[in-house]
Amino acid sequence: MLRFSATVLAQGILITLVVTLGASLVATLLGLIVGVLRVSPLRLLRWFSIAYVEFFRGTSLLVQLYWWFFVLPIFGVTLSPWTVAILGIGIHISGYLAEVVRGAIQGVNHGQYEASIALNFQWFTMIRRILLPQAIRAMLPIWGNMLIELLKGTSLVFFITIPEFTTASKVAADATGNYVLFFAVALFGYYVIARALITPFVRWLERALSRGFVRDAMG
Repeated sequence: MLRFSATVLAQGILITLVVTLGASLVATLLGLIVGVLRVSPLRLLRWFSIAYVEFFRGTSLLVQLYWWFFVLPIFGVTLSPWTVAILGIGIHISGYLAEVVRGAIQGVNHGQYEASIALNFQWFTMIRRILLPQAIRAMLPIWGNMLIELLKGTSLVFFITIPEFTTASKVAADATGNYVLFFAVALFGYYVIARALITPFVRWLERALSRGFVRDAMG
């Protein structure tokens, strides 16, 4: 029975890690794009990005997953549970990351804007080469916190039939009757994943980008 429980838990952890990684990539990519659009000089793009952010931040992640999985098939669009999990969580978190990107870009010293304009940079070139590299370094700690929230949000994919870590813990607890042990494993398991994987990765990125910034400044 313990071997069965260990196998179930290992599968649940693996599923959680895969969903976390996939959703993180989606959230980061869309968060960067929408965040940049939030500071666009084109009003239509700004309006679109504001609507995107307000909708996905202002509605429940679980309800969004239900829409992706149960409602879209009514309109002829059927997605696999894995696709819904990765896209649904990633898009939801991207709404928060977009605001982080916007704030970081707007937090760059205003003299950088003036210097870019004086050098006759196009808006997109200014964002890509001057503002965004500095903004990324500033927003990494908050980005890391959002990835931890994303990790915890993966527990909701149980409702679209994916047996992730929390569900695996309950299955093991039901099989053995030891709810204290296996829910303690679930409780501290997310903490360990966050502190052993996400936090060190974000700190490594901060150091790597800081070294690159110093080399660029010296060059």
